[in-house]
This record gives sequence, structure tokens and C-alpha cells, in this order.
Amino acid sequence: MRRKTGLVATAAAPATVVTPLLASPAAAASGTEDTVSTNSYYGRMVIGWGINPYRLDPIRITAQDRATDGYVVGIRLVTNGEAGHKVWKMRTVPSGQTSASWTTSLQAGWIDNAYFEVCKIGAGSGVIASCEASGVMNNPFDDSSV
Repeated sequence: MRRKTGLVATAAAPATVVTPLLASPAAAASGTEDTVSTNSYYGRMVIGWGINPYRLDPIRITAQDRATDGYVVGIRLVTNGEAGHKVWKMRTVPSGQTSASWTTSLQAGWIDNAYFEVCKIGAGSGVIASCEASGVMNNPFDDSSV
């Protein structure tokens, strides 16, 4: 196991849940989740954290467009960890729909924390008009003592 090193992260708080490492080939914690909600949009992400290998699995994503304002609603994951600060692919609610859901996974080495952004995107231009970030979801595993 690698030793966790410090990493600067926006509004990162220390992990409040410490889960002991199991001797099994794979261990997973229950999911962490958060929501972002306004009159214009809604976003929710549930993240399952895993080790051996380090993995976010599953990642359940929901986005909802609540306004007929000419904007498309998008949602994207942001992680901080061994691979640095990574902003992942934007997923958008398809034209003609008011909501969309996705289930995916991610394997990118040790991830200290994650959050997501829900964004309003110009329908014709594809330019991001504004985004609102969720709270930081910290990795519930602490392998620094191994």
C-alpha cells in the first residue's frame, strides 16, 4: 500500500470515517453522496470507494434540468489524489429530456477526495455559463498506517 501524502484541495475537511483495511482481495466502503439543487437544476452523485485496486465503483450520477431557460444542464466529477487535480468528462441532459442518469466507474490510483459540479451550458454555444460545486466527499479509507 502506498502512504497517503498531503494534497491541497478546495474546502477539504479531514475524513471523519475511518474504515479498517480488510485482508480480502477487494474491499469497498458504502457510498458517499451529495446533491446540488437550485430552481434551475438538480444534480446528485453517489460514489462507492474501493481499494485493491483503488477504484470509484459504482458512481451513480443524476442531473435534472428544471427550467426552460435555453440552457443545457451538465454534471462532471472532479477528483484530487495521486493523479493530481482532475476534471472529468461533462455529461449533459440530452435535448428534449428533463433528466438523465448514468452509472460508471473510475480507476485512477489513490483518490483523496471528490466533488462534482452542476453547470448551466449555452445550448447553441456550448459555453459554460455557471457551475455550482457540491461539498467535498472524502475517501473513507485511511491507509497511512499500513
